Amino acid sequence: MLLFLLACTSPSDLADSATPDPVDPCVFGDLRVEGDAVPGATVALTASSEATWVVSLGSVSPASGAAVEWTLPTDIALDEAQTLTATGTGCQGSSPITASVDLIVDWPLARRAVVLYNPSIEGSEAVADYYADFRGIDARCPVQAADSTTLAAAEADTFLDTVQACIDAVGPHVHYVIPVYGVPYKVADRVHDLYYTDTLVTVSLDALLVYGAAAKAFTEPFDNRVYRRGDSQTGEYNPYKAFGAIRKNLTEPYYLVARIDGADAQAAMDLVDRTAAAEALVAADALAGIVYVDGNRGDTPPTTDTPGSYEAGEWNMWGTRRIFEELGAYEVVWDGNEAEFGTDPAPLTCPDALYYAGWYSYNHYNDAFTWAPGAIGGHLDSCSACDLRGGSWSGEALARGITATFGAVNEPYVTGMPEYDQLFLYLAQGATFGEAAYESTIVGAWMMVFVGDPLYRPSPE
Repeated sequence: MLLFLLACTSPSDLADSATPDPVDPCVFGDLRVEGDAVPGATVALTASSEATWVVSLGSVSPASGAAVEWTLPTDIALDEAQTLTATGTGCQGSSPITASVDLIVDWPLARRAVVLYNPSIEGSEAVADYYADFRGIDARCPVQAADSTTLAAAEADTFLDTVQACIDAVGPHVHYVIPVYGVPYKVADRVHDLYYTDTLVTVSLDALLVYGAAAKAFTEPFDNRVYRRGDSQTGEYNPYKAFGAIRKNLTEPYYLVARIDGADAQAAMDLVDRTAAAEALVAADALAGIVYVDGNRGDTPPTTDTPGSYEAGEWNMWGTRRIFEELGAYEVVWDGNEAEFGTDPAPLTCPDALYYAGWYSYNHYNDAFTWAPGAIGGHLDSCSACDLRGGSWSGEALARGITATFGAVNEPYVTGMPEYDQLFLYLAQGATFGEAAYESTIVGAWMMVFVGDPLYRPSPE
């Protein structure tokens, strides 16, 4: 890799010198940095002649010469890329001159991720290895749980501590935590209901993993700190913002959690393969398909958009329709009938489905969709992810070939679901699936589970 930005300054009396002094032909310049600009790496710093070097961070060895080694610190770029500068002092003819080179240092996404697997469940470690090898992720964390679906309340503290220890072993630059098949996705009786506050309910374990070991103290859902506010009715949204730029301003831990899961270990590995195929299409600017949006209150939008109301849910669908129609990249099929896609009088089939948003049937999947490579979709219902391994909408969509999906593991109320239009808007603006998921979800430590590679980015940055 070659990364350089050259900026030379010299005394004003040298400004008109076109050639070096013939007696002393020293010409200092042409600074270059070669190597991977990753924290902790050692890169080669070279110039056209001898120089004495000073760096803004890290160290050089030796301190002078035409070629030196620049060792970068490990405790930088924790949340986003950081620019370092190396300055050399050499000569122009017989006079001193300085020049500098900037180096943009960042952690690759693979180094910002930790993969979780459950050694107690056959196939879980194989899925972790398969996915981690695909992404080049080294950090693989075993977390024991007797059940692959629901974690008992009494086991939660130990589970969260184990995950946090794995994160800490990698470092504070971790952004993504990725459970795979075999790791529970629910936890029972740890969090009180959003409205019936005297009742403990089963919630998404992934939604607690977002906060690492700090989640041990949580007993209530609360506002999601990274939610980017928007208004579906007016079509006004805060734009997508890279997660690191948000995280650097947070005072508490926060990780983006989405899982590689399915009916069994092979199904989870098939999900990885679908992601790889989708990314190849993205790279070739060939991701294609149809957008399906399923409202259920007619072909006239509601007149109100009160947070948490059914009207708000319908506005999510109208907002999704508007976003894709304005984008103009895909055909958009809208249906306002109360009947869902696959049920008369709504369209009975949804071929080549790339993106889907719709509602509402409880814990049910209409087998109307043929999912295009790279497809992402979610169904707004109170049990859309109650069973990721079959039965619920998300589980059935995974079995039939969707690449990423999302849903609730228990009653979320409308306000507990993502803002569907914002999620798809952020994907169109270049977000990863993990970024779009959490930047569009209002309530934290609650019911949502996101299934699919959180590093999947269907639109270029």
